[in-house]
Amino acid sequence: MNHPAGPIVDLDTFEDLARRGEVDTVICAAPDPYGRLVGKRLTIDAFRTLCLEGQGVNASSFVFAVDLEMNPLDLPVSNADNGWVDIRLVPDLATLRRVPWEPHALMVICDAYQGDADVLLPVAPRTILKHQLARAREHGLAFQFASELEFFVAAVSPAEAWQAEYRNLRMLSDYRSDYQVVQGGRDEWFVHQIRQDMPKFGVPVESSKPEWGLGQQEITLDYCEALEMADRHVLFKHGIKELAHRADLTVTFMAKPKIDEVGSSCHLHVSMWDAEDGSPLCWSEETGGMSPRFGSFVAGQLAHAVELGLLFAPTVNSYKRYLPDQFAGTAIAVGHDNRSCAFRLVGRGASYRVENRIPGADVNPYYAFSATIAAGLAGIEAGDPTPPVFAGNAWGNRSVEVMTSSLHDSVERFSHSKLARSAFGDEVFEHLHASAAAELASFESGAVTDWEVKRYYERV
Repeated sequence: MNHPAGPIVDLDTFEDLARRGEVDTVICAAPDPYGRLVGKRLTIDAFRTLCLEGQGVNASSFVFAVDLEMNPLDLPVSNADNGWVDIRLVPDLATLRRVPWEPHALMVICDAYQGDADVLLPVAPRTILKHQLARAREHGLAFQFASELEFFVAAVSPAEAWQAEYRNLRMLSDYRSDYQVVQGGRDEWFVHQIRQDMPKFGVPVESSKPEWGLGQQEITLDYCEALEMADRHVLFKHGIKELAHRADLTVTFMAKPKIDEVGSSCHLHVSMWDAEDGSPLCWSEETGGMSPRFGSFVAGQLAHAVELGLLFAPTVNSYKRYLPDQFAGTAIAVGHDNRSCAFRLVGRGASYRVENRIPGADVNPYYAFSATIAAGLAGIEAGDPTPPVFAGNAWGNRSVEVMTSSLHDSVERFSHSKLARSAFGDEVFEHLHASAAAELASFESGAVTDWEVKRYYERV
């Protein structure tokens, strides 16, 4: 029996594709602490043996305890004392999908399990989000998310960009072209591939447009349930990098690739729904705005955004984006369709939602979604009143709290967060804090920046 060759593949379709020789590889991939996909490529027989009949794919736990250079960190989950013990990558078969640019391959998102027990690895990003979603269900709540990602495209191959140390790269556009249809037409040879291939990869796309920066693009993804959206987010970034490589282009999702250029954001749209009947819970016809319960959820966002800022801005570079005149979410206020506020209310009725403008494109969606839910649930549990809707320029109002200005400040704030420890649990809290502290130490003691050389070389 023939099955439709859609992006998501059930087991009958998998067997049919394998029998006909259309696929010969299954990529088993799990999101790591930086939102990258790590894992193994399996033959069809190995996938059947290890994943369909067995206990999953073995991998070293060190993939959840490394820095971006893949240097092992001494973290409780994986270290010399425990021998960098193995964990198991167990496929979530609901995520098995075709890979459009690798027609011989399927990819499946995996959960990380402890090696010797049928228990999810607590510090794995997907586990962390699942835990927060379970907490939400205890309140009768479910959440829909949408990521709105920006990125820069350089008109040179990744190998050339690496050799140039990513300096003075020729960008895909020559001048500011935000919303400009002419530039969109010039970029269409590449962006069209994104709009065509991402839905085939199980990542529906709503729209694309040139952004304000040179070579910058914005792709808006369709909203969906929180865990699936986090999966789509990392699949999207993976796919963009794959497509760019094949087109001899270089893509960056850095929050601020150049200090004299605009940054790249990842606006998070979130709405709240009844977990039982799926009815929307954000809008109140009576007030023409936030319902009382959604108001408490938003109040929690405002109250805890700064202490959880580490999960929205995870790198040293994240904070270079926080300039008030470049639409970054620095002012901790909520406004109606107000881009000067960190939280922006948009839509009406069932489409009513809040947009978190704090994260940059470097964010790990599992962490950011988890922080969003944890903060909102804290507001609901405390019965926080609906916050006032800010009008005017929040950037210019000195009474409005602002985001931390450095990774150092965010690590410090996070280290004292009672909410983070209680919502995530001691093990996850300590893991997140230690990982971020290691990244900060690597920068502060292991890097001399171009700025320092230019400023101090001859003049001190």
